[in-house]
Amino acid sequence: MRRFTFRLQTVLNYRHTIEQLREQEFTAAQGRLVLVQAHLAQLRAEFQQTLALRPGALPGERFDAASIADRERYLQTLQTAIEEQQRRLDAAQIVVEEKRTALVEARRAREVVEQLYNKELANYKLQLLQLEQKMMDDLATTRHHLPHPLSPPIHQEEAA
Repeated sequence: MRRFTFRLQTVLNYRHTIEQLREQEFTAAQGRLVLVQAHLAQLRAEFQQTLALRPGALPGERFDAASIADRERYLQTLQTAIEEQQRRLDAAQIVVEEKRTALVEARRAREVVEQLYNKELANYKLQLLQLEQKMMDDLATTRHHLPHPLSPPIHQEEAA
């Protein structure tokens, strides 16, 4: 019997490659999401720190209207940056979900072809076992009809 060949091997290879690409895209999207989250956390921490340090809070520090105005402008700039970063975070989360969905679809597509591969391989192995059993049965039948090597030979003269 000839060697097992899967008729859809190229499709299986293609789907495996697509799954790997989708996995890389998903990982890259997750990496971007983590970076955006870290930057947002940094902006929020800086905002909280600036908010906590009001002008004139430290002993000996000058307390004037210009420093208060500068601080308020800086807080407003930070707030705008936080809002922009939050929009980027929302967009990055959407991209991660899209990439996750694409990865799941690619994985399912590969698994469908892989299941067909496993089914055909199991069928091939079953046929191989059946062929082996048939050959053993034929061999046993042939040997059964042959005279036993230890038994005395039967001649035509003795039989008559």
